[in-house]
Amino acid sequence: MADGVSLVSNEGADHSASIRDLLDGADEVKIAVAFLKRGGAEFIVSMLHERLAAGATAEIFVGTDFFHTDPCALEKLLSLKQRHPSCTVSVASRAAATFHPKLYAVRKGDVYRSLVGSANLTAGALATNEELSLCVVHAAGDPLTRSLEDTFERYRTWDRLQGLDPLLLQQYASDHAIDKRERDKYEKARDAALPKGIDLRVIADWYKRYLADPKAMTDLATRKWSRAKALRLQRAIAALSEETITQKARATLREGLGDLMGSAGGAHLWGSGSIFRQGSKALNHEKDMIGLFALARSVSGRPAREGYGAIRKAGEPIPGVGLNMATEMLCTFAPTRYAIFNGNTVGALEALGIETARYAQFHAISPARYEQLCETIKALGNRIGTSDLSEADAFLNWIYWEVKAGRLQRKAA
Repeated sequence: MADGVSLVSNEGADHSASIRDLLDGADEVKIAVAFLKRGGAEFIVSMLHERLAAGATAEIFVGTDFFHTDPCALEKLLSLKQRHPSCTVSVASRAAATFHPKLYAVRKGDVYRSLVGSANLTAGALATNEELSLCVVHAAGDPLTRSLEDTFERYRTWDRLQGLDPLLLQQYASDHAIDKRERDKYEKARDAALPKGIDLRVIADWYKRYLADPKAMTDLATRKWSRAKALRLQRAIAALSEETITQKARATLREGLGDLMGSAGGAHLWGSGSIFRQGSKALNHEKDMIGLFALARSVSGRPAREGYGAIRKAGEPIPGVGLNMATEMLCTFAPTRYAIFNGNTVGALEALGIETARYAQFHAISPARYEQLCETIKALGNRIGTSDLSEADAFLNWIYWEVKAGRLQRKAA
């Protein structure tokens, strides 16, 4: 660490100790903070009173953006200013650009010391928050000293800053009260509307429970076997695209799609449980379905947004084809790129505090949103070490049913 520079945090000697040390014996004090709270004002006012009574001068600049500054804290500074003519207090009006400095600068004789960092004048910032600041010793004429003098001179003449007096204090206090009332209403409505998420660190524990669930592991092994067979069937159907729709081609499609969906006694190779309910309608549109499988195969190497966008456009007009079937098809062709998205996915993500479309339908999930969801599910898989998005989907499906049955403890974030 360079001579004359030290790092201040709230571990060990906290910001309050450093500021107390700064002010001890100071002849000049200059403070600029974005937010001032009651605890910060109570901490600083007694020390400033002592220095001002001893002949020091003080300049204080305080922001009011977002109404985070407490009127009662400004009232304490106003009282200090009224008792000591050598103390000035200026308040920055609210604006599009936030007044956001955190600076404590003093001069003691010919020696200047400044604390610059993240700590506002609040009880939390002074002692308990995670804050970092640099305390720098400098001298008259140093580049830092000149820069600080220029900054404070700019504050003195800036029309955004005006001197604190009883009129300004009461206007701000009135605005602050209105903001608090409206913010309380908003926060109540927001908290009611927010999905009840969990602390994502609990996922590791959930995954251990998943791995210890014999039925889940049997289902996962079955899914892996089914995926391999489903891929062969999808490739066979896609290969029909250049053929005339013969009886043999028709039979290949109907038998293959039946086995994928699980309809009419089929093998049910896709994992989604009730896809056949609507999907069976697609059996009456052989040419369109063969073309859709061929398209899915051709776009499977493209980014999720592009591939899904193409399938969505081609699949939406076909009766029986929905988001569930389309993403099963894409995931089977490219399980490291495309995620399955259905009602169980919606429910599982909601359990994780991730809001998405209430219903898993084409019109509700845009290509851009689908790409985001693929990345989200991929990130989940990365946390637990799954090899592809099909395995991540199996875990999400397990979460959905466990949460629905009330067997998972949902720890609030």
